[in-house]
Amino acid sequence: MSPAPVVSRPLPITIAALEQEVARLLRRYARSDQRVLLIRAAPDWAGADEITLDGRTVRVAACVSPLAVMEQVTTHLDRDDSGDGSGDGSVLVVLTDAEESTLGVGLLSRVIRQRIFVVEPWRLVEESFGAQRTDPRLVAEGWAAEALIDAMPPGGWPRLTGAMLTRETALGQLAARRLLDRLGIGADELSAAALLLWSSDAAAVEAFRGLRETEREGLRSWLRETTGSTVDVLFQLVDGGHAADALALGLVCGALWNPAAEGVAQRAQGGALAYITAMSADTSARNGPHPSVEDASIRAFATTAERFAAWLLRDGGDAGEARLAHATLERAEDLVVQFGARAAARHSDLLRSGFEDRIDDVASALSAALEERSAQSLAVLADAVAGLRTHVLARAESHRVRRAEMAQRLLQWLVRPHVTAELIGGVGPAVQAQIDEWGWVDRARDDLWLGEPHHRPLKEAYRRLHDLVRARGHELNRAFAAKLAAWTATGPGDLLTVDTVLPRVVAPLVADRSDQGRPLLFVVLDGMSAAVATELAEELRERNWEEYDPVPGSGGRARRRAVVAAIPTLTRVSRASLFAARLVTGAAAEERKAFENHPFWRGRTVRLFHKGSLSGAAGESLGEELTTALEDVSTHVGVVLNTIDDTLDKGRGRVDDAWGVADVGILRTLLHHARLQGRAVILTSDHGHVLERGGTLRTVPDPRSARHRDAGAPVGEGEVELVGPRVAGGRLVALWDPCLRYLPGKAGYHGGASLAEVTVPLLAFLPLGSSVPDGWRALPDQRPEWWSLEPVPPPSPAPPVPQAPAGPRTKGRKAPQIAQGPTLFDDFDEGAGSAAFDEPAASNPNETLVTDLLATELFTAQHQMMPRRVPKAKIHAVLLALLDAGGPLPLPVVAQSAGEHTVRAAGFVATLQRILNVDNYPVLSITDNGRSARLDAHLLREQFGLGNPRN
Repeated sequence: MSPAPVVSRPLPITIAALEQEVARLLRRYARSDQRVLLIRAAPDWAGADEITLDGRTVRVAACVSPLAVMEQVTTHLDRDDSGDGSGDGSVLVVLTDAEESTLGVGLLSRVIRQRIFVVEPWRLVEESFGAQRTDPRLVAEGWAAEALIDAMPPGGWPRLTGAMLTRETALGQLAARRLLDRLGIGADELSAAALLLWSSDAAAVEAFRGLRETEREGLRSWLRETTGSTVDVLFQLVDGGHAADALALGLVCGALWNPAAEGVAQRAQGGALAYITAMSADTSARNGPHPSVEDASIRAFATTAERFAAWLLRDGGDAGEARLAHATLERAEDLVVQFGARAAARHSDLLRSGFEDRIDDVASALSAALEERSAQSLAVLADAVAGLRTHVLARAESHRVRRAEMAQRLLQWLVRPHVTAELIGGVGPAVQAQIDEWGWVDRARDDLWLGEPHHRPLKEAYRRLHDLVRARGHELNRAFAAKLAAWTATGPGDLLTVDTVLPRVVAPLVADRSDQGRPLLFVVLDGMSAAVATELAEELRERNWEEYDPVPGSGGRARRRAVVAAIPTLTRVSRASLFAARLVTGAAAEERKAFENHPFWRGRTVRLFHKGSLSGAAGESLGEELTTALEDVSTHVGVVLNTIDDTLDKGRGRVDDAWGVADVGILRTLLHHARLQGRAVILTSDHGHVLERGGTLRTVPDPRSARHRDAGAPVGEGEVELVGPRVAGGRLVALWDPCLRYLPGKAGYHGGASLAEVTVPLLAFLPLGSSVPDGWRALPDQRPEWWSLEPVPPPSPAPPVPQAPAGPRTKGRKAPQIAQGPTLFDDFDEGAGSAAFDEPAASNPNETLVTDLLATELFTAQHQMMPRRVPKAKIHAVLLALLDAGGPLPLPVVAQSAGEHTVRAAGFVATLQRILNVDNYPVLSITDNGRSARLDAHLLREQFGLGNPRN
């Protein structure tokens, strides 16, 4: 294709363009004896006086008149011809807008080719891109050639991989160079969102406004074509000097043009439109009346702004982007006020005012639900909390969202039947219920105590809810103290106590020959309560650790186990008893000696590490001895971590943050080593704790700890006298009321007789996919039913008797169902051990459903098609377990319910899918990234023609 006609007006030439053109001409005329090159260009040069091209020195001079050209040429040639050695063989390049006729033949005869070379724009552009021809559509853009030359980067434009320079490539590179170069954004990332980011850079916007008008208009047209109608609004803001407000204005427009705001946004929409179309005086003079803007363009602009701001807030990669996001939100609030858009702002998922409106919704719904406590009010509260959670600022305000969620959960728990003293069967069911339910209540209540920072009505609602929950807990602790006093006087029975953890849990694991000597990591988190255990276990399950019930031969269903602490609930008593496997009092040295020399280790190497031996030198996360022990698979390792206890003892004020694995000393590093070595992990404690929550100091003579004293003085309110073989020293008085203490305030306390202090959690984990020791049973989700953030209808008032786990709900919003754990209403016999937690047999509609399924002709046909038939008894057990769970079950739990080895869990479930998933309908599906199985009961009935559930 022939290049377009030469532009008659001399073009300014950039450094890169000049270097490219001069290098080309010098190569082409390398045999010429002349050393002067005349180039027609605007006589304006911003580069160095001398440059080097292909090893030759080139001098550049800009000459505004024929006389100036003559002077530069004569001086350059005379210096080389002087014979005094001052000539250096350099080439002179003269930039001039003079015509050849004004220079004369004599001067032209002394330059290369006796002429002025004219820079042909499209040829220069083609050469810069390495193209052989140019897209006719690009040539038709009359403004583009000059713009591409003017914007050419040092080293030229990116080289093409093909022969054709297309319109899309050239203008995309030009737009990126003109607008986004300062931001480090390339042409392949050019988008409406990138333009919004550009609008926040005042210098970049001013540079664009300084371009020639034809180029600006050409780029606008191109950008609208490629990025959509967002630019219609954006460039009107640029013209009006409001470019810096583009992103903030987009968020406000998102609220104003939200369909839900119709009826309250008209006046504010008018203010926004006037702001968008308000141009500067000189722009108005050139272009006439203010242009209109279509609703579709505003909606596109708002959608782009909202998506980009949401990305900045959720995934922004650096501090600069985070600052931009929050500055944008602040400016958006100013615009909300300016336009009178407060009523519409509540419909925004990004505006701060919208978030605060949702906080207000939660406060109103919570206050109403506290009064009504009905299914409808609970559903309204659940919707309000869900709306708060979906706001983009929920992550930045996660503490406020979390407390709203905790309030919902506590209210859902509060409407359940009240626990009275008569319903507590004894210490055994009480401590197990602390693990199964009350620890979750403590976790939510303690979080709620920390409160709401701004919204006064929500503060009041939180305080009221907290006090209601604490009052119920007060009565529970009173009743538990009486049971504890009777229990300590008579002995432990068959309960799992802190001094029996090693012989009943660890010794069978060590003796398990089928597990081929699996190494153990036994971690004691001093002071870990049931509430803290719920947080740590939840995180470990998310990190691909599988949780197990490690108590072999216990009967009943698998569950997270409770252990009873020694009395008083102090480290020197309870932790020493844990390691000694008998009731003793001692310190670290006695603990280490006892733990490492138990006969059940059977000659294996055992090491116990305390605080002083955990840390390593600079650059080492662990001490050398501890690292060596962890890396030796023949060594069982015990570790004591004091982080929780130290925080309570030495901390001041309130513990605000939730406990995570990374917060507990070196626990994360220990777990990493355990995963690498395939260790079984047992996490436990020596006692729990209560937090300082506005408690009262009770003055007594010579208290033995913050929560217990010597017996002798009369027992007062909130105290209990404990006597018997389970009490160190035989007799003492302990506080059961968590709101009382004997010593000055700290962050938390232990030593008393409350449920939270006496209950010790026992957590057991294996790396995902590990073989399972004999007697260990995989655990399903341990969250109680009321922990779900889906609305849980309050139960109808009825006598509190044990119930079988509820089947799946068939109505309402879809969400992961949480199997209900045992409660204080479970029957329990103090002398019968863990098996006494079993629920009594009851009429179970799920049993009927499974029986009917196995009797259908379709099931029989599907079952007979299998090359290796799974026994119907196993299928029966699996389906019943899935139906009773009412939600997903971990694959190891599914396998164990059928008596299959957990290593075959995935293959076993795949076989069941081939039987149940008729015509590929997902009756049985794999969820949670391949870790769990879910049974769709409705689809099961439909596919196998079982009809509706029986009443």
